[in-house]
Amino acid sequence: MAESELPVPIGDPIPKGYRDLLVQFCDKNPAGGLPKGELLTFNLGKDAAHLTVYNPAPVAIDGQLHIWARVEEKTDEKNSVVRLFKEEKNGEWTPVEGAPVFKGLQDPFYCGQVDGYHIFGGVQIYEGEGTSHLGYRTVFYRYKNSYNELVDPRGSTVDPFAIGPEKMKGIRLIHIEPGRIGVFTRPQEPPNKFGQRGQIGYFEITSLDGLQKALAEYDQPKNRDTLIQGLFLDKKMSLEKGLGDGEWGGANQLFLLQDGKIGVLGHIAGYSDERYIAEVGRQEAKKNYYPITFIFDPETRSVSHVQIIATAAQFPAVEAKNDHLGNILFSGGLVKSDEEHCWLYVGIGDSKGGRIRIEDPFI
Repeated sequence: MAESELPVPIGDPIPKGYRDLLVQFCDKNPAGGLPKGELLTFNLGKDAAHLTVYNPAPVAIDGQLHIWARVEEKTDEKNSVVRLFKEEKNGEWTPVEGAPVFKGLQDPFYCGQVDGYHIFGGVQIYEGEGTSHLGYRTVFYRYKNSYNELVDPRGSTVDPFAIGPEKMKGIRLIHIEPGRIGVFTRPQEPPNKFGQRGQIGYFEITSLDGLQKALAEYDQPKNRDTLIQGLFLDKKMSLEKGLGDGEWGGANQLFLLQDGKIGVLGHIAGYSDERYIAEVGRQEAKKNYYPITFIFDPETRSVSHVQIIATAAQFPAVEAKNDHLGNILFSGGLVKSDEEHCWLYVGIGDSKGGRIRIEDPFI
């Protein structure tokens, strides 16, 4: 389905915003009744003292659960890598020997199988021209049978088969049916413009071979019909509520449901009432991140069942990587534990990885 053929969204739902969703979450989960999360322990040997591991993305390999995770210095992110870990009998997660190490990659994800390929990706970082800030973009890798296919004969990781637009995270793929692949995006521009701080968009392609072209052209027409309505407060709505410059978020993992709709694990972010002293010497609001889920109907382009599913308060306290971070819980992935429950894997404070057992949000 081409972008020009996208159906018109039904209605114009008004988003609740993360604070309203928090109230809803707390009303549903009385004090004392919330499950407790646990921190993941990573065995990095002699490097453990100066490295941190977070934002884990679970994947089943040969019937055993593994996680791709972001590894970097505790004090900066310029030398981030993504590594593959497996859980040992003592509960520690250790690097998989011989697995590819992706340099300059952050926030890994696994999309499952699409068009007969396993799809793995992350956020590639690079030095920006004329600035000290890092550039970033989403990149995709694919393999048929084993992740070892992601390493070339020289021992280097292969090139990605598709690269997203600059400064766009949160691009995810889902195989709907033969000849139909859903693509979730996260366009962003200054407030009140296309994408604002970061909304979720959606379009479809017919095969993986068309992904690169579709992503390269995606930002050009600024097609507002690709934006999914009813998820985040824009700047105007946020200011009316006295909440600052608006909310943003993205998709992290996708599930094809039995009725043809798509279950989305994502995140919602906004500014808190907490303040920190910025480099310019003035007080600024800290950022909060929360895992959310919602159900997306690709036929009507409507969303339903938007909810927060966990908060950082359910985990042991951790020291955030930077002063501007408040309550940060970043969605990594969901793994079924039984018919009614899932393990939610998360990054906490941009410094730790964790997991928590929750009710399956899609049943």
